[in-house]
Amino acid sequence: MLSSIKFLPNPFRFLLIAEWIMLASCGALAVVEAWQGHMIPVRHISILVVLGLMGLILPTGRLLVKIIYTVLEIGLIFYGTFLGYLHVLPTLYLIVVMRSCFLFENLGRWVVTSVVFLLFLSDQFKYIQRALPEAPEDQVNFGMHIIAETLVFGLAIFFVLQLTNKMLNERQMRQKLAHAHEKLQQYSQKIEELATVQERNRIARDIHDSLGHALTSLNIQMQTAVKLWDKEPAQAHSFLTQAQKLGKTAMQEVRKSISTLREDAQDEPPLEVKIDTLVDDFRKGTGLEICANISRCGSVPLPVAQTVYRIVQEALTNIFKYAQATEVQIQLSSSQKGLNLTVEDNGKGFDLNQKRSGYGLQGMQERVTAVQGHIQLHASPGNGCRIEVEIPTV
Repeated sequence: MLSSIKFLPNPFRFLLIAEWIMLASCGALAVVEAWQGHMIPVRHISILVVLGLMGLILPTGRLLVKIIYTVLEIGLIFYGTFLGYLHVLPTLYLIVVMRSCFLFENLGRWVVTSVVFLLFLSDQFKYIQRALPEAPEDQVNFGMHIIAETLVFGLAIFFVLQLTNKMLNERQMRQKLAHAHEKLQQYSQKIEELATVQERNRIARDIHDSLGHALTSLNIQMQTAVKLWDKEPAQAHSFLTQAQKLGKTAMQEVRKSISTLREDAQDEPPLEVKIDTLVDDFRKGTGLEICANISRCGSVPLPVAQTVYRIVQEALTNIFKYAQATEVQIQLSSSQKGLNLTVEDNGKGFDLNQKRSGYGLQGMQERVTAVQGHIQLHASPGNGCRIEVEIPTV
């Protein structure tokens, strides 16, 4: 039970100082009034000191503890009433209302305010019974004074309640803004990290597709040249020349990767021209029979063109390395909705359910997803492979 009781300091220092000033004023009035009887109001001062110290820490957590805290405050005030000093009660009640705003939600604050006002009316009724003058004219003036005092007190507690609520709401809004600002910074950092990861993956895909393709073709040329070197040196020289060309292409791809593969490259040739060149070079280097039906695609967004080109490049590389195919069919057409690409081979195929460790198919999927496209893979052992890609351009 005791371990669950927690206290927090008063969140507004100047309100605490205002409470102490009010309590000090009450204590001064008590001393002045008691001094006429040559007495020191020790018990009155003690009550005010205890109320002042209670303002240093406010309970938080369990509602029962908060209620006990408030009842204890009111009990001290009643004890002061029992001692006979009533003139300081309005000020002390204002302090109770002010502190209730830090302890309770909106409903609880109004409950405490209503209880305090009823207690004040009860004290006023007792005061009327004790101090009501006998003369009718004095009674009228006395009644007007009581009414005015009651209205002023009602307005005072309402003003204190609204003012404290506004201050608490403003403080809560600042805390929420600070929390939102912290969250925004965290989200910004996460977005920056995500953008870095995406850029890293993009560069990795480009290196795999472009440089990997060039190096694979270069390896093929070198192997063929080695086989023909003794028997047909002239033809071997042709393959070495093609290998040298591929080596230069690989170096260009490395330079592009180092410069973060700028996507705003100038003087990009049309997509159909790039694919025709790619197919022609691959046909010469590998001996694969490639039938390409490439339609004019018109103006294609650069990200889409690069995606289609890299998919064709990666598909040809995979077919030569793994499929053991002799024929490849490539179809590329455009429509009002977008581009349609199909790459099909007559190789050995593979099982789609078998776990694959290669990066090529994953890179294709990532590229197509990045441009809001769709890719389908049809393959089975002994029946080749068919890749279908649809990419919107509008």
